[in-house]
Amino acid sequence: MKKVYVSRLAGSSLVRFLAQQGYELNTVTEYGIINEHTSDINAALGLARAEDGKLHPTRPVHVDPRIATHPDIYMCQLGLWSEAGIFFGDVEKLAVAYPQDIIYNAVCTRNYVVHLVEKTDPELKDAMIMWHKSLHRLPEEGDHRDIKILGVRQGYTRCMCLPVDDNSFIVSDDAIAKPLEANGAKVLKISNGSIKLKGFKTGFIGGTAGHIYVNNDEMTDQRTIVFNGDLSVHPDFAAITEFIKSRNILPVWFEDYALEDIGSILSVE
Repeated sequence: MKKVYVSRLAGSSLVRFLAQQGYELNTVTEYGIINEHTSDINAALGLARAEDGKLHPTRPVHVDPRIATHPDIYMCQLGLWSEAGIFFGDVEKLAVAYPQDIIYNAVCTRNYVVHLVEKTDPELKDAMIMWHKSLHRLPEEGDHRDIKILGVRQGYTRCMCLPVDDNSFIVSDDAIAKPLEANGAKVLKISNGSIKLKGFKTGFIGGTAGHIYVNNDEMTDQRTIVFNGDLSVHPDFAAITEFIKSRNILPVWFEDYALEDIGSILSVE
């Protein structure tokens, strides 16, 4: 079954749309992940009723509470659309202080892995290599076509960088844009700001979006990038949508609420 991992802060229009497209919704909360099959939500999230009659958490929040519902803090999507897999990190390795909160916040496509690589969790690095070898049906040892791991000086890589396809990226930070361009990628550099992120001055483009397939009367398995909120108010809206459409990818957004960074929308087919 198609699955998507999305913050509990995701807009209701986005949630409905994902369900209409046949995705099982896995909601990321401060204390764990729940979905429609979760029989006891309180137990799944480690919530217990105290003497005051109220539910209280019995588990710690491992990262800054302002980003504690963001999927891209706890997991990393390996690849896009039909090639995608999800690496689930170990929450015990996370901490509030940077850079211990960004060890899984990487971008991974068929042709590029982008992150602050000296801080990438070693288990995630191994998973990326194995995913790449499996994708290309390469032997585990001895093949010269290794995955290209591109080190950048920005740990919140997935937040600030939206992969559009395997070779194209929308980026709001020169620390990511310039190394990508120097390594042959197609990059659309956009302005900072105009994105909501609760508790912060601004959010970032990568954290607003994710890759899904859309099916309706006109389209079957149309590659789509879906945004959490109203992309049309962004000052670079025309450039963003043209960059996406030029790659035969459909941009979808929702005009009934503000464009908000919710820690990416991570999917697996």
